Amino acid sequence: MKHMAILLLSLLQTLSAAEMRMNHTDALANYVQKLNTHSWDEIAPRVTDDAVFIFTESTFVGKEAAKAAFEKTFSLIQEEEYSIHDVSWTAVTERMASCHYEYRWKGLIDGQESSGGGRGTSILLKVDGRWLIAHEHLGPYPRKS
Repeated sequence: MKHMAILLLSLLQTLSAAEMRMNHTDALANYVQKLNTHSWDEIAPRVTDDAVFIFTESTFVGKEAAKAAFEKTFSLIQEEEYSIHDVSWTAVTERMASCHYEYRWKGLIDGQESSGGGRGTSILLKVDGRWLIAHEHLGPYPRKS
């Protein structure tokens, strides 16, 4: 048992060290990858404690509110695949990075294939050497005139 605990601690330290070397671009890609696990436990370490998520239905502030919103979506959309495209970094400093992009999702809602997408904005902050999501705003594409 002791050897298992040491191995686990070593693995966690390696993961942390790998994440410490990530730049803002890698951190955002890693966040999207973790979103596709549909596990808040995988997502939460990549989010600041006071993160703000603005989605179509409401604004969610802090990890507990975000957890509820994410888990509601995970239960609504089964087998969801989420992706971002055409990422454009609008500001990058040593401690903050912001970008906008197009997002897409597909999955099953009530057993029926569904999909959608829109535009997103994310702000990442460097906290204790790691890039974390501090703000995410997802919205629809503009209406066509």
